Amino acid sequence: MNTIKEYTHPNLGIRFDVKNIVLSTLLLAIGLGLLYYALNFEFQGENSAATLLGLGVGSIIAAVVCYFVGGKALYFLPTMSKVEFKSWHFDADQLANLKQIVVAGKFDAGMPSPKEIGNVRMDALLAEDNTFGAIQLYKYVDLMYEPQMEVRVLNISEVEALTQILKK
Repeated sequence: MNTIKEYTHPNLGIRFDVKNIVLSTLLLAIGLGLLYYALNFEFQGENSAATLLGLGVGSIIAAVVCYFVGGKALYFLPTMSKVEFKSWHFDADQLANLKQIVVAGKFDAGMPSPKEIGNVRMDALLAEDNTFGAIQLYKYVDLMYEPQMEVRVLNISEVEALTQILKK
């Protein structure tokens, strides 16, 4: 059985995250500016030149790390909405109830409230604009969370209901 982290959907794709690209570019420009300023102007003391060199190199390193670590994200392609992975924990005795709720898609007041930690985990991929959602239940067995059902793709009304009920 596939897990939700291995799940593929034709409308999901990895794209560049614009915020991280802009931040990386800004940090790179600041770092290059500091290096240019430190190398081309004379200072009264050597400490200020060394400080500017250190800040410039640090900004360039931060820009490269930000670009490669946070430069790409998962998106729901039809709306170009960023998809985030979320996880909630529940008590073990609520697994059967949660399975019924997920299969029926009835995320309402009958849904149990999440706990800080539990033997049942519900993982979801949710688009920021609530246009896409996928959900899967896991049970903690033999020191691992094992999938208890296939990944289920939610429709828009189910995604909205799920996000509303779990925000409480």
